[in-house]
Amino acid sequence: MFYDLNLPYPTQPNLAQQQTELRKRVDLLIKFGYQVVAYNHTVTGKLDKANPIHKFETYNNSPDSPSGQQQKIEQLSRITVVIEDASQNYGLSSTNSIISSYDIVAAQPTNEKIFQNVCGTLEVDIVSLEMGSRLPFYIKHGPVGLAIERGVYFEICYAPAIRDSASRRQLISNAQSLVRVTRGKNIIITSEAQRAMELRGPYDIVNLGTIMGMNQAMAKDCISTNCRAVVMHAITRRNTHRAVVSFEPISSLKPNELWKVGSDKKNTGKTDFKGKSTVKRVRLSKDDEEEEEEENEVEISQDMELS
Repeated sequence: MFYDLNLPYPTQPNLAQQQTELRKRVDLLIKFGYQVVAYNHTVTGKLDKANPIHKFETYNNSPDSPSGQQQKIEQLSRITVVIEDASQNYGLSSTNSIISSYDIVAAQPTNEKIFQNVCGTLEVDIVSLEMGSRLPFYIKHGPVGLAIERGVYFEICYAPAIRDSASRRQLISNAQSLVRVTRGKNIIITSEAQRAMELRGPYDIVNLGTIMGMNQAMAKDCISTNCRAVVMHAITRRNTHRAVVSFEPISSLKPNELWKVGSDKKNTGKTDFKGKSTVKRVRLSKDDEEEEEEENEVEISQDMELS
């Protein structure tokens, strides 16, 4: 399964032209064989607006699709916060209602101090770096290793390399530095394509990854396995407290899972309207009591034989 976790969302989504261009990009991703796409909304400064991303319903691909069947692509929402001031509170936590409305959260640091803060403490899923231009800081082993331990991934966007040659040289140089520091771990490759012509197929990206210093298997993981890990990390961050403890109502348990709350075959679990479980003892019939006594006698005889 191939992922593209950075497809820029239109700044004015109400305009029909921008919606048409976005649909073209998604249609091309489906044709290339992608199964998951994330619409990216970039914010600079504080978060003061609600989630503007509206997902399309379904896609009927071109006649090139097998059997002419309608193909669907999983659509996710993503926010990328450009952090310029380390002392400012950007509200990057799961308790923020605006942040929790997005499926994936990414942060883009602008200096070394913010980069260390993002890698070490902030509740994000992706660290996005401006690879198409000269980075204002060096990528060091310390903060990168801390981010890898926390399950945070680093992003390489390939579209700037297609737009002009200067950005291409800078992107390849920065990507090689990142691959060298991370040893190829916790890296994802995304498009950040503003037009359909900037998109590339999965195996073209694998070839690009080999130029960045990866082998083919490692480059393929950057658009498949690693991206799936980002999505799972985001789900864990949203549904747990600091990715440690999760809370679920007892009413969500299946009948064969009632043992988790102390219920067994002799008990029946009932859930009241507040989601609390009440366990009621069921009186066994005479036949059940005799059957239980026979089972106990068999167990006692087996224990005596073993002894």
